[in-house]
Amino acid sequence: MPPSFYREAHLGIRGRLEELEVRVRELESQLTDAFWSSLELYVRERLAELREGLAMVAAETLADQTKAEGLLAAYVDELTRWVATAPAREDSWRELPSIVDDPPPPRHPFGNWLSPPERASFVHSFATTMYDVCHETEIVEDGRSSFFARFRRRDAPFSLRATPIADARGNLREVEMQLVTSVPRGAPRLLVKHESLFAAVSKAMGFKHEVEVGDESFDGLFLIQANRLDARRLLGPIVRAHLMALARFDVPTLEIDPKRREASLSWFFEPAVAAIEAAVRTLLLVRDTPPVIAFRRT
Repeated sequence: MPPSFYREAHLGIRGRLEELEVRVRELESQLTDAFWSSLELYVRERLAELREGLAMVAAETLADQTKAEGLLAAYVDELTRWVATAPAREDSWRELPSIVDDPPPPRHPFGNWLSPPERASFVHSFATTMYDVCHETEIVEDGRSSFFARFRRRDAPFSLRATPIADARGNLREVEMQLVTSVPRGAPRLLVKHESLFAAVSKAMGFKHEVEVGDESFDGLFLIQANRLDARRLLGPIVRAHLMALARFDVPTLEIDPKRREASLSWFFEPAVAAIEAAVRTLLLVRDTPPVIAFRRT
């Protein structure tokens, strides 16, 4: 073939690559970091493979230029679809699930079972307490280890797992309580737990790495792992007051797991209406805090 054919082919494909590169930059500029973080790993990997065409825009050979054109054309098509669906994706990440899974079994096994009289007493006490919390509570036994209480408050789903822990004689020693409700997929990740002795000493020595909310009594009792702005938004004065009320029974652990769409509170104490009410109100406030999320730049 004459040399002019190759020159024209090179010129044509270079012009096409320039157009594709400009279009890629335009589309990428419309999407936020939160959008990229929201994508599943396999999607990010596929998009990254297609985006490699940008590194080949200045290639010298016609074969490499042709490959770059194919990659970038596919990348533009993908990005165009994602930009179009970003608003609907935002809405779905703000939705509050109407159901929630039961809390998982405790992470540590308990070797002792309650004696039959202690077990009967616990079942009666747990059911009575939960009916005081919500008259329409469903009590479900999970083998010999735990009991579930499922109920709704302000249309929010709740499930409470109570796992009694016995001593060597089969007498009730304490109860592990785990309360969960649903949160939007766009909720931020958050973990609030008891300030450990090591962390307290480190703080006293001036080594402060954790987030604080500016409440001396709360910050002294709890260790917060979260983005600072998210922590201050979620842990407002009323939420902190409920957590401090629950801490009179046992210092709880509050966790928001957006991937599972769950917020949970766990603590150790026998079923008590005041403790469970404080936990329910805490999770309701957390659940009702709308996520700050934007997948498209304005």
